[in-house]
Amino acid sequence: MDMEVFFKRVYTVAFRLTGDKEIAAEMAAHAITHTVNELDEDYKITEDLLQLTIIELVKIFLNVPKSHRDHNLKGIQKALLELKPINRAVLIWKDVLGYRIYDNIPVSDCTHEELFKELVHGRKMLKEYISM
Repeated sequence: MDMEVFFKRVYTVAFRLTGDKEIAAEMAAHAITHTVNELDEDYKITEDLLQLTIIELVKIFLNVPKSHRDHNLKGIQKALLELKPINRAVLIWKDVLGYRIYDNIPVSDCTHEELFKELVHGRKMLKEYISM
């Protein structure tokens, strides 16, 4: 994976979480910078680096008190933004990125069972928002 693809993937996840281009760019840059600074070695753009960066991005997102929302968005993006942050984060982690719930999901206060419940609830809510 080259650097441009790496940046685009991180930004895309940030945008899916926030729905705001500027906030997504800021969060993506912060997550990339933090992840690279945490590594004590020369880094190569790998799936592992991408996963570590996405974990950092989700941590940042879950610590933001309130995301700015664009109410003019339509479809799945708008429906995702209607979900609680935990549901949105788990849905993106599992269904968009394809990671398993057990793959270091960055929610420390939840058990795997609770995360699965949030995933199921998020999917149900997403389906309801889309069908409205």
